Amino acid sequence: MWRKIEGISKTIDFTPDESYLWDEDDEMRNYHFVSSSSLARVAFKLGADMVKDFLPEDLISVVSEFTVKHYMPVVIGAKLVVGVRVKSVDGNLINFSGLITKDNKKVAEVEFTRVIVSRNYLRRKAVEETT
Repeated sequence: MWRKIEGISKTIDFTPDESYLWDEDDEMRNYHFVSSSSLARVAFKLGADMVKDFLPEDLISVVSEFTVKHYMPVVIGAKLVVGVRVKSVDGNLINFSGLITKDNKKVAEVEFTRVIVSRNYLRRKAVEETT
């Protein structure tokens, strides 16, 4: 099961497009920087893809906690390398570390936890919130 994934890692090449734009400031938006939250989102997706093959269909993993350290700016269209590793598994919690680089220089580090939950639980919660 998912408890056997400790230590596995995956690395991808990634080129952010305009949907990854840092848009908190009108002037800076014109420089087309990639946002920290977008970088984290790429790492989250990579972690989800790593876990899903080990889960039965009735379970899913969701991010419950994260930190990101953004060291240098990058612009939309820059070629990045994103690597994620499973640091540890504790019950239904899977802890990840991630590194994003450009030209072998550290762009950002991400630490995050995905919790394994029932799809039915999430469905019930969605219905409760809308009724």
